Amino acid sequence: MSMNRSRALRVLGGAVAAPALVTGFPAIVRSQSLTPLKIGIIPVDVAANAFYAQDLGLFTKAGFAVEFQVMASGPVLAQAVAGGAIDFGISNVATIGNARLKGLPFRFVAAGAVVNPGQKPTDVVMVAQDSTITPGAAMNGKLIAINGLKDLQEIEARGFVDKFGGDSSTVKFVEVPFPAMGGALEEKRADIIFPTEPFSTANTKVGKVIGDAFDGVGPRFMLLGWFAAEGWLAQNGATAKKFADIMRQASVWANAHQPESAVMLSNHTKMPAEIASKIVRAVYGTTLDPSMLTPVLNLGSRYGLISKPVPATDLIWKP
Repeated sequence: MSMNRSRALRVLGGAVAAPALVTGFPAIVRSQSLTPLKIGIIPVDVAANAFYAQDLGLFTKAGFAVEFQVMASGPVLAQAVAGGAIDFGISNVATIGNARLKGLPFRFVAAGAVVNPGQKPTDVVMVAQDSTITPGAAMNGKLIAINGLKDLQEIEARGFVDKFGGDSSTVKFVEVPFPAMGGALEEKRADIIFPTEPFSTANTKVGKVIGDAFDGVGPRFMLLGWFAAEGWLAQNGATAKKFADIMRQASVWANAHQPESAVMLSNHTKMPAEIASKIVRAVYGTTLDPSMLTPVLNLGSRYGLISKPVPATDLIWKP
């Protein structure tokens, strides 16, 4: 039986906005000599390769007892890593670049979702069904809802407006959580939204897609990556190496097993199975390539969202 839009969005919104969620192992497993590992995660597909690693038993096999802490955004995760509340978090390149410039020396350890040429987008540009807005100059002066100000989404949005002939200096931005973007569009509190899956699919009854959000950055870049604090890495190099290998294995598996991973995604995020099976699925990186970070860093610097250039190699941890 199909799920109506309002119910689906309530379920999806509750999953993303949920407080810290501990996903652990049975007591009999925890009682063994496993090393505790705290991982901060955003419960959406573009960050879900850690969920798949757990369900595949990769963490247990490597000797870790994992505790997931669900959070709403990359900047929140960065604060948690800086404060030592979690060992690893996931965030975008702009957040980590800005953090480093502010004296928080984070480094990426493993890739999350990536964007490659010809790939179907998980993030789209949407307007109301009755809107006449099209990519480019028609976006000038409009109010755009994004998940985070001065972050990757603002970089994507500004780049998208300019690429198609508009002037991004004229647009206005409002920060709206992904689950609330469809409502903002429906209630005319935003002219344009930049949702990610599953909200890209869930919002198609109130909005229409006018473009690929990733076009604002380019055909190839890292969307999200797993990071840790430099000081922690210096003391826990062996753990970080194991983590990086686990994420690589999980990413290889997930890229080749999307139907199976959709079931896991539904279980971990409480996303309805019928939606998890229909959304555009993320593609995960298997290596950390500086050239995948550079497009975001360059565009962020161009728009003044990253205060000064940051070498991509400074953001990648090397054992």
